[in-house]
Amino acid sequence: MSLVRISAALVLSALLLAACGEPPPPTINLYRAVQGGDLDQVKRHIYWGTDIGRADPGGESPLHTAIRRGRLTIARVLLKKGADPNATNRAGETPLQVALVAGRTRLADLLLEAGATDDPQALLSVLVQAGVDDRDSLAFLTGRGADVDAGDQSGAAPLHIAVGDGRRLLTKRLIDLGANLDAPDGGGRTPLSIAIENGNRPIIDLLERFGARAGPMTSTR
Repeated sequence: MSLVRISAALVLSALLLAACGEPPPPTINLYRAVQGGDLDQVKRHIYWGTDIGRADPGGESPLHTAIRRGRLTIARVLLKKGADPNATNRAGETPLQVALVAGRTRLADLLLEAGATDDPQALLSVLVQAGVDDRDSLAFLTGRGADVDAGDQSGAAPLHIAVGDGRRLLTKRLIDLGANLDAPDGGGRTPLSIAIENGNRPIIDLLERFGARAGPMTSTR
């Protein structure tokens, strides 16, 4: 066989090998692939150039969907291929916020490693306002600098908000994280004062068990 024929055969073989390594086009859309946890289809979309940052009709990016569904491997692949860890969905939520509301701290760690820049204090406020009582998510934020006693514009700290909303488990979580039981809010009310005003006996009992005090003009009886 001539040298030219040998070279041509080698080139043809290389082309055939390259073709064999090319994945087929995806057969379902990216959003369904992420929702269903179909990693193969997600990789096909990436290979064939699908925009992985494009929001679905509901305003969710593929990364948001992966986080919401707990798809750790898919989220890692999307981030590696350039998905924005700070993108917001139609509701204004970042992927990290979605992860922590759902109690998915492994995904939260992944997002921080990928460059998520959410402020821990702001996220703690979001979680408390939403009534999220997941122990791991709350500890995740306080472990990264969120102050459990920081007040909002009205002077209400997370514990005041939890008590005022009647969220006993969240109140317990905040106490466990070291919240100040006797700090006043902007109106001078302690958490126990708020519970007494609301007539919430389970929270009153909880706060008193941990040594909380009411304001000077307030009685628990």
